[in-house]
Amino acid sequence: METEFDRILRQHFQAHPVAQKILLDHFPNLDHSHLDAAYEIAQDLLKHKKYDDAESVFYFLAMMDHFEQRYWKALAVTLEEQKKYNEALGIYLAAFFLDPMDIEVTSAMADCCLALGDREGAKEFLEQTCEIFEMNGKRKDLACRAEVFLEMIQHKNGEKNEND
Repeated sequence: METEFDRILRQHFQAHPVAQKILLDHFPNLDHSHLDAAYEIAQDLLKHKKYDDAESVFYFLAMMDHFEQRYWKALAVTLEEQKKYNEALGIYLAAFFLDPMDIEVTSAMADCCLALGDREGAKEFLEQTCEIFEMNGKRKDLACRAEVFLEMIQHKNGEKNEND
């Protein structure tokens, strides 16, 4: 009897034969217990700039476990690395909904907006990045970077800084 996992797996592999080869070469009897190991394989692919292959595996993982934010973030990173900024934004949005306090996600969404030339969208995500830092104090580097970009955007838009 085919399980829901088997059905999704078959459907994904039909659409992404590269993922099938990568994963089934490592796990001939693939099941949910292999997801962490598959994630590590995809991270290795990403590290070696094999973005198409990594994208396929991260997509598979995100479909297998919709509530695992790291799968969505990793998928978005692969899309961003391929300059697929609109697609990356949509995937980062899924990661954001899973953890709206993840400063890395809002920072990355701002980067995508900047790459697309969307200053208003970037401004919104940069402001969220700063707000998240104020709430949890994590990733000061991203908050400082966001502040610099906000100042640049405000300067280009002719807005006055609060301190002026």
